[in-house]
Amino acid sequence: MKFGLALFCLALTAPSFGAAEFVLRLPLGAKATYSQVETSLPANVPVAPFTNGVLPTEKAPKNIKRTVWAMGGERTISEVRDGIAAQLERSGYEEVLSCVAKECGGYDFRFAIEVVDEPMMRVDLREFQFITAKQTVLESPAYVTFLLSKSPVSVYVQMTEYRPTADGGALVETVEVGPAAVTGVPLQITSEISIVLEGLTFEAGSTELGADPNGALAALAEEMKANEGLRVLLVGHSDMSGSAEGNITVSRRRAQSVREALIRDHGIAESRLEAHGVGFLSPRASNDTEEGAQKNRRVEAVFSK
Repeated sequence: MKFGLALFCLALTAPSFGAAEFVLRLPLGAKATYSQVETSLPANVPVAPFTNGVLPTEKAPKNIKRTVWAMGGERTISEVRDGIAAQLERSGYEEVLSCVAKECGGYDFRFAIEVVDEPMMRVDLREFQFITAKQTVLESPAYVTFLLSKSPVSVYVQMTEYRPTADGGALVETVEVGPAAVTGVPLQITSEISIVLEGLTFEAGSTELGADPNGALAALAEEMKANEGLRVLLVGHSDMSGSAEGNITVSRRRAQSVREALIRDHGIAESRLEAHGVGFLSPRASNDTEEGAQKNRRVEAVFSK
């Protein structure tokens, strides 16, 4: 990916009280996996880490929009976060909260905040960063929060805007370095870059592939046969029972079981499939119930060419 050739620029419309325009730059190739005006989210933003069973929050405007981007993992979360922080400062926003994974409150913080569902957004419990920023204006300040994390192959950025009015919002522009013109286009949701193989079953601690009532493997194999250049990274996940190291091993073996089934039963070439495991570091549900734990025992397919 050629980061030096172009940038995504996201212009946030500032209210009329004098704050500078905020432009978020992400590498060309970053894909919007989710973009939605939210009418049911609480208008509260985190202002301190999760402590003693409580996440301190502050009231924010009720016009809320969330957008998520996924991009290649050539840059680290910290590099992307530093770029965002610098532009916030230049645009008249002050950071109210800035924290990293464990210091945010880890698992408790992750499940106390609003996060877009997988596969549109990924959160690694061991490696995520969070920012809450507020406009430095006297009346009706806007707020914005950023949640940054990663999967084995991508960096994810979730931005949540809290605006005092329903006007304005996000616009994506492609900016070429040099004399090329700037073309603005409305933000569009792109196709998913990964899917969860729903319906595959694994018992707690087991690596044996159970039933596939939804035909997820057959559907994946059909897609790969129709697109011969497609490669798939199979990523195994676990619940939180057991140690971190043990769960990473179990989740990797689950992904390997799926890989073997695709090769053996569906004729997919070995060279087109890789298997990895991340243990319980990227849950999509709380592990406090058996239903949530079962949802976390899964394998996802991440696509690349």
